[in-house]
Amino acid sequence: MSNQRDFTSARAKEALLPDKEDKCCGECCWFYAEDTYGFGCCPFKFADVRQCDQHCEAGVHFVSKKQMRHYMAVLLQANRYRRDQNVPAIYMMPRPTELGKAIDFAVKYMKIFSEL
Repeated sequence: MSNQRDFTSARAKEALLPDKEDKCCGECCWFYAEDTYGFGCCPFKFADVRQCDQHCEAGVHFVSKKQMRHYMAVLLQANRYRRDQNVPAIYMMPRPTELGKAIDFAVKYMKIFSEL
């Protein structure tokens, strides 16, 4: 049994559950520029306008919005731990594997949206 405390919220824990097989474009964090009719763009499908309820064809790159929220929670927790000198015992540094995944995601997110 490990002595590490679980710092994730209930919403972030849902992100760790396996995703459904049907991956819609509207559920992906990469889906951007969505208008009021549900049409938007995917950075992995160049010059292709997608609708929110269409199935994702770039399944390898699919990251759900719930998973993105989990990565954000991990990065915020690490930042809070690093910046505060008098950290309460309930706040602990995230596991290195989770922190590494979150940093990789953040770098990939910045690269993709800086090139648009």
